[in-house]
Amino acid sequence: MTFSTAFRAAALCGLAFLCARTSLGQTSTSQISGTAFDHSGAVIVDAIVTCLNEATGTVLKQTTNSTGLYAFPSIPVGSYTLTVESPGFKKAQQAGNKVVVGTPLTINFNLELGSSTELVNVEATVEQLNTTNATLGNVVERQAVQTLPLNGRNPLNLIVLEPGVTQRSGTTINVNGMRGQAGNVTIDGIEANEASNPTPTNNVFRINPDNVEEFKVTTSNPSPEEGKNSGLNVSIATRSGSNEFHGSLVEYFRNNDLNTNEFYANAQGQKRANLKSNQYGFEVSGPIRKGRTFFYGAWQGQKVSLSQAIDKAFGRVPKVYTKEALSGVFRYFVADPSNPLTLNGAKITQNSPALVTTGGALANGIRACGSPTDLNCVQSYNIFTNDPAHIGGDPAVLKLLNSYPAANTFSSGDGLNVAGYLWNAPSSVRGPRDLLRIDHMFNANNNVFFRVMWATEQQLQGDLLNGRPAIFPGFPPRGEVYRPASNWALSWRRVITPRVVNELTAGFARFTFLFTYGDSNPQFPNNIPAYTFNNVDVDYIFSPHSVRVLNTPQLIDNISWTRGAHVLKFGANVRLYQQNDGSGSVSGINVLPAISLSASLNAPGAGFNLPGVAAGSAAGISSVDNTSLLSAVNDLLGIPATLKQGFLGNLNTNTFSPLFSGNYLSIWAPGERARQFNAYAQDEFHVRRNLTLTYGVRWEYNQPHTEVSESPYVPDRAVNGSEGPVTFVKSNSWWKRSNANAFAPRLGLSWSPDSRAKTVVHAGYGLAFDSIPTYSSAAAANSVPGLSYSCTATTYGVAPTKGCGTVPSNTRLSQNFPQQLTVPAVQPSSFLTPPAALLGTAPNIVVFDPNFKTATVQQWNLTIQHELPGGLVLQTGYVGNRGQRLYSQTDINQIGSGPILPSFTAMQSNLAKGCKPDGSGCAGGVPVPLVTNGILTSAFVNSSTTITDLQQNAAGNFAGRIEQTTLNAHLRPNQQFSSIIQIGNQADSVYHSWQTTLRKRFSSGLLMNLSYTFGKTIDVQSGDPVGTSYGPTTSTASDSTNLRLDRGPADFDQRHVATVTWIYELPFGKGKPFMKSANRMVDAVLGGWSLQGFNSVMSGEPFSISSGAKTAQYGASSRAILTSSSLPDDSLRPGALGPVFFSSTAGFALAPAGSTGMGRNMFQGPMFWDMDGALSKSFHASERVKVTFRAEAFNALNHANFRKLGSTSVGSTSILSSNFGTACCQTQSTSTSTAIVSNGEAYRVVQFVLKATF
Repeated sequence: MTFSTAFRAAALCGLAFLCARTSLGQTSTSQISGTAFDHSGAVIVDAIVTCLNEATGTVLKQTTNSTGLYAFPSIPVGSYTLTVESPGFKKAQQAGNKVVVGTPLTINFNLELGSSTELVNVEATVEQLNTTNATLGNVVERQAVQTLPLNGRNPLNLIVLEPGVTQRSGTTINVNGMRGQAGNVTIDGIEANEASNPTPTNNVFRINPDNVEEFKVTTSNPSPEEGKNSGLNVSIATRSGSNEFHGSLVEYFRNNDLNTNEFYANAQGQKRANLKSNQYGFEVSGPIRKGRTFFYGAWQGQKVSLSQAIDKAFGRVPKVYTKEALSGVFRYFVADPSNPLTLNGAKITQNSPALVTTGGALANGIRACGSPTDLNCVQSYNIFTNDPAHIGGDPAVLKLLNSYPAANTFSSGDGLNVAGYLWNAPSSVRGPRDLLRIDHMFNANNNVFFRVMWATEQQLQGDLLNGRPAIFPGFPPRGEVYRPASNWALSWRRVITPRVVNELTAGFARFTFLFTYGDSNPQFPNNIPAYTFNNVDVDYIFSPHSVRVLNTPQLIDNISWTRGAHVLKFGANVRLYQQNDGSGSVSGINVLPAISLSASLNAPGAGFNLPGVAAGSAAGISSVDNTSLLSAVNDLLGIPATLKQGFLGNLNTNTFSPLFSGNYLSIWAPGERARQFNAYAQDEFHVRRNLTLTYGVRWEYNQPHTEVSESPYVPDRAVNGSEGPVTFVKSNSWWKRSNANAFAPRLGLSWSPDSRAKTVVHAGYGLAFDSIPTYSSAAAANSVPGLSYSCTATTYGVAPTKGCGTVPSNTRLSQNFPQQLTVPAVQPSSFLTPPAALLGTAPNIVVFDPNFKTATVQQWNLTIQHELPGGLVLQTGYVGNRGQRLYSQTDINQIGSGPILPSFTAMQSNLAKGCKPDGSGCAGGVPVPLVTNGILTSAFVNSSTTITDLQQNAAGNFAGRIEQTTLNAHLRPNQQFSSIIQIGNQADSVYHSWQTTLRKRFSSGLLMNLSYTFGKTIDVQSGDPVGTSYGPTTSTASDSTNLRLDRGPADFDQRHVATVTWIYELPFGKGKPFMKSANRMVDAVLGGWSLQGFNSVMSGEPFSISSGAKTAQYGASSRAILTSSSLPDDSLRPGALGPVFFSSTAGFALAPAGSTGMGRNMFQGPMFWDMDGALSKSFHASERVKVTFRAEAFNALNHANFRKLGSTSVGSTSILSSNFGTACCQTQSTSTSTAIVSNGEAYRVVQFVLKATF
């Protein structure tokens, strides 16, 4: 199906449905329906039903149809009064009916015989059972959003309290075993996702909770009108005005003096991290014209100032030259080979921090040499005076290095020439958030609303979250972040007839992400090119900015038609995703020129009169210190080794671009496009009074992604080389299959077996489809050969890269060394058919399977809901799903070990016999086929690197080294490419769970929510191919040809999850059960107190134990194997600094050559539990003004939670690592309140809140 065909189909659908309204699952509206009965249970026809919005006074009317059914679809959330009257019956009225977002409300009336002038008031219950469909989820009401302690003021953090939801490491949440990218968030019906990577809690629109009326969380089996993905669907309804003026002022305050210290920082005696946070704002609402036009406006500002130790923010202590080194004097320790100096029990043979005091002076027992032949002392070499060219230090280099602060820590570096600078790097977060909403009612049949949101988040002075701080005081940061966003909605609801209602919603969402690098420096780009020093750090990242602009125009149409016992709904949704990127780096190639001063490439010559290197009994400078000396010579004298520069290719003009086009830096600017057309038809069939069937079908036509700046270039044939050399050719899209047949039937049953409707049985089944994020197609665009070209010119006699010019040899930076290379004369199209090349030299590419399909998920559930006394509702039941054709990422150019295993095992056998790997050097050696057939030399197979591979069973690594050496082995399917990452549909998953909830919506001063999930998720890959995952190689297949080898517990599988939420107003004070008649003074002291909070307890996350060796294939390390039939104990135990997982590698061994090792995710990390709590006090400053003070504590009990093993920094999972299992890291949140996630603070953080409402 072509785009034009699909567009016409969507347009005809819209015309046929008369500008239909947005579906309940995608807007902020809802529905009230029900049936009128007489005393005998017969239906009443033509009864007049009136629906009054208690806030705005809006009145809707209709009559019951031939089945006694009435329905008010697409009404705003809020509280309503229903009145039913019919001749011969008493008028019935029920007030306080709470309509919540996206959740149909059924209210039946039993009219009594009598005069219509008599009124019977029916009491509305706080909690109504779901008697309409089998959808699983919950509505988070305003009371919870407003009063629960929300870390970072992000109301979506409350999502993790729902059954079936898991979250631990990072911001990604998973629902009922589905991937984190399978979620969808809408605000008033308009999408608020980051289209490139749509995880519900990870987007810039962390909406202000004051703006939220309520939001619905759908976790499984959405009805046909809801969509669009298999995971979490969140529908947020913003607040609107009413006939009365209301408003509030609020201030949220944090200070590090109120907090405890982080576990490891406390263990090491470090001070608490600096954090000062103020979030403040106001909201106001009311009528513009009573009964007609209403407004709501809100504004929130924030000022967050924080700092972080530079070694954590930067990843290490920044290194600077000592004052002696900056003067040209390089100092080195000369040891006596026969009698080296012993200091504090250690022999001194080279430079070390032990040679100096904390202030940098020579330590006691260390002296300067008195003569050139003196030993066990510190000798000096003057770089400037020994310069054979007599030029001396490079002025530009010394100006930069002398601007660095003096070293203040000598525990890093070599102590004598290079030391460190420790300080706390600052950062700040700024940015307002605004919302304006206008509602207008033209008449009872026509009303509209307009809503706009703006949000700006700026991380200034340094981006601590991404390791880009200012590395020295007063210096520009290595990067900053700017995230402006906006979300617009315009909706028109029209009552065509009393039984036909439509609503048309149009909207637009924009997210912008700007990451500055070099442009954070005021000198950028005036000081092109950058220097890459050898011994010390540079002050900023020399790379142009990276920007991403995500636009989503959206049009939603839906109609509701009440006919007989049926509420029919039809709808369409059009989303046009746009991802526009800008970057100065393509395929890892930077367009900015950079000068390397590498001494390993261009070592100073003999004319420098360099000191002799110690060897055997001959004293001299150690080899380690000699390397530092040579590097210092090149650094300080400005001796360049290479000039490297990347060029961007334009396949439209078939030319490479110069560095600047006029005054503008050349930037790669692709534009990804994804068009989605959805439609549905649904019937809500009220079969009987106690039985409702909701069934229908969704059509989700998600077109193949395309690209607008340059047409997509895709392989012209099988990319694995089976059909000959591959050429990249123009295409209309990134993959061929249209997937226009994505029809998803859905069925839900709601049955009340008892006459009082206190128990409801729900059963549901449906299909859902997940779309692929635009980030994936951007990755494919980034890898097209010819889009970039890297040139390197050398100063040391090696031939320059062809076509980019040359640089002079023996030329210093100060001697007009070239600043950039010439544009290559080659054409980008010449790279579209890459030649066969060695591994590492050939390009890496990302492609889509030409037969790429839409991921499909089957969902089902069987649950029972029962209303208990006291407003409690209990729900329990089975929830499951099956993911098929899920998105996968595999390297189809994988270098497996199979073809070389005979040679590898022969070499291992030779080595075990005492022979050399090639079989020589002893009797009994066997020949090695790879050597005898001339593919490899004996020198290669007998090398120390090969011996290490043999000792570690690393047949995969050995195979990769072969491909790096020769093209004769043909271990890659296609030697045109190093790797071929194919995005396809090879993954699957299955989820089973039992879920139980006990809820009490807020009434009589109490809200309570308890949930428990016992579930298990099994899959082969746990995330969409949109980026890296937490933990080691979680997205890398053990064997791309057999993903079943990775089938095991999902990375996010947490077997047990329990949560408790509470809001409890203490029953003391005026109007309360105790002291209800208290005077104003007593009430001011004892009244108005309340407790809020929630507690989460979760099982640990699974993880695998790695062998650390590539035993099966070159692309990934295999997992270890067990040496016994039982699993080693993986519980936490005391360590030197904190808890550890494993005290040794006992119980594990390297996988055999060719094997992928034991199963995936066989071990489980530590349990997580956390409690956040709050205590609040409210009092009335006047009749209309209420003031509330609240003290909130996140991780209130200061309980340290620890992550699973994941990498070297948190305890390596590799049995070859010296850090194996010896450390694990606390579950952490960033100290920026705007980025705090709901997986718990690392330590207790206190926040004070002051709020005034009127």
